[in-house]
Amino acid sequence: MTADISLLRVFHAVMEERNVTAAARRLGQSQSTVSAALARLRVALGDELFLRARYGVEPTEKALQIAPDIAAGLDRLERAFRDAEPFDPAQSTRRFRLLLGPYAEVVLAPPLAAAFARLAPQAELEIAPIGPDLDPRSLAGQTFDLAIGRFSPPPEDLVVSELFSDGFRCIVAPEVLAEGATLTRDLYERLPHVVVAPPGKWRTGVHKLTADTGLRRNTVVIVSHFMTAAPTVAGIGGIATVPARIAAMVADPYGLRDMPVPLNLGTFPTEVAWHPHNRTDARHIWLRGLLSTIAAAEKKRSRGAG
Repeated sequence: MTADISLLRVFHAVMEERNVTAAARRLGQSQSTVSAALARLRVALGDELFLRARYGVEPTEKALQIAPDIAAGLDRLERAFRDAEPFDPAQSTRRFRLLLGPYAEVVLAPPLAAAFARLAPQAELEIAPIGPDLDPRSLAGQTFDLAIGRFSPPPEDLVVSELFSDGFRCIVAPEVLAEGATLTRDLYERLPHVVVAPPGKWRTGVHKLTADTGLRRNTVVIVSHFMTAAPTVAGIGGIATVPARIAAMVADPYGLRDMPVPLNLGTFPTEVAWHPHNRTDARHIWLRGLLSTIAAAEKKRSRGAG
């Protein structure tokens, strides 16, 4: 079989999406066209390649074996064409795919979407959850452009740099703290706490920080996402310790008080990770620059709010 790039692109899309309909949408083709391409590949390679599954398709052993080489080859071809063409964000129709941790998604998704609408209106921005841990293969294989969250220790073979840092604040139900009153350590430790515990490594570190300072929390509810904390605090008449940017976003809408933590818990970083093979990619350079601009604006805004 003489290699047909269009067939290999179909294979790669189906391998990543694990769904023929989604792959067709991604490629801008009809489902029947993608199915026909898969049929040609099956005959040429002498293997089923993808088998029906409950929610799409699953690759065969043969497909799993050849997938890395096909992905690497398509990536080299794409980079060769990208390097030869100037990048104009205003005209780009590219899909930019980002992996974001829960905190990074809440803080960065709105300004990032607004920036895309203004600067790259024809491009597509896709944001997916990063999960408990970052698999470097997702970035090495071009499944996603970059990841944003906390990386400790930094993943091997990836470039990791800090975007900005944040501290911690308390969101407090108004009925338990009078207007103008100070949130003392004694009151902090007595109030019913809503504790935010994201999965895996995405915990904010409040658990360790409060333990290190001896600051106790009267935990009554544990939730998995920052945006769940505010309505829960309002519902139980309690308190939660959350990143300062989150507190600024949710306190007023839920009628809560945004108060300093009785003890200084320090700060934590939000970092960006990407594969070195994107170092000279003009589109990736633009994306990283845009994130730096947004991060600088967020830093300036948070200082102004403070």
